[in-house]
Amino acid sequence: MFVRVLRDGNPEFSITVREIKDALTIFCQEYDLSFRGIDIILTDSESQIRHNTSLLKHQYDTDVITQERETPMGRHLELFINGTNVFLEDNERPFSYILRMFFHGLLHVVGYTDESDEEKGVMHLEENRLLELFHVEHKPQSL
Repeated sequence: MFVRVLRDGNPEFSITVREIKDALTIFCQEYDLSFRGIDIILTDSESQIRHNTSLLKHQYDTDVITQERETPMGRHLELFINGTNVFLEDNERPFSYILRMFFHGLLHVVGYTDESDEEKGVMHLEENRLLELFHVEHKPQSL
């Protein structure tokens, strides 16, 4: 599986390919999925609006846009993540925000929706559970 982290515009936040691969491994184990590749495109709000308009015909800013396609080599994902503080929750660190948006986009792939307040709540709980799994996996080992 290949992973690329790209930038479009001037996002404030970033994440490494290694961190995305680690998070993707956790997600794929939890949901028994596999992907050929994934592109994470970190955007600023202006770029995110442009992508949202061209891909989904929505003319507003959004936190994450998920695009999935089948290729002859397997499933490929593109996640356009708004890498600015516009959607950052209170007391949330930028790194956790990017991971949460990454998991949020992947949850859409497995069928989670966030149309209603109830669905948003369920999705947010699952994002938090996956974040916790990621942080437990990356806790420094004590001697």
